[in-house]
Amino acid sequence: MDTEDRYRQCETARVRGELTVQDLWLRYLALGGNHDAFDIDGYLQGLLPLETSEEHMLAVALNERLEEVHRAALIPLRTTLPHEADGDARRVVIDELLGRDPFGPRLSDRTD
Repeated sequence: MDTEDRYRQCETARVRGELTVQDLWLRYLALGGNHDAFDIDGYLQGLLPLETSEEHMLAVALNERLEEVHRAALIPLRTTLPHEADGDARRVVIDELLGRDPFGPRLSDRTD
């Protein structure tokens, strides 16, 4: 990926992460970044290059924010499923996949 693509990708991530340049700069500083907010803004506009290590810290700050934003949009999974209904539904699917009648007699139902 060339430098032009990289700064555009960072700017797109900043917008998607709903960060102002100042907010991004504070996150970048917290990770040990050495440039000021004007330098970061210049980089995001493609006017100023950053050293690889500084670009890395900026990318980490952006990735952390994107994870926060998108984690909030995830659908929470149920922690427990109704046991019987879950087992019955699984049994029907397995029987259908194996070409068996899901409601027919089962080996476990036999009494010899």
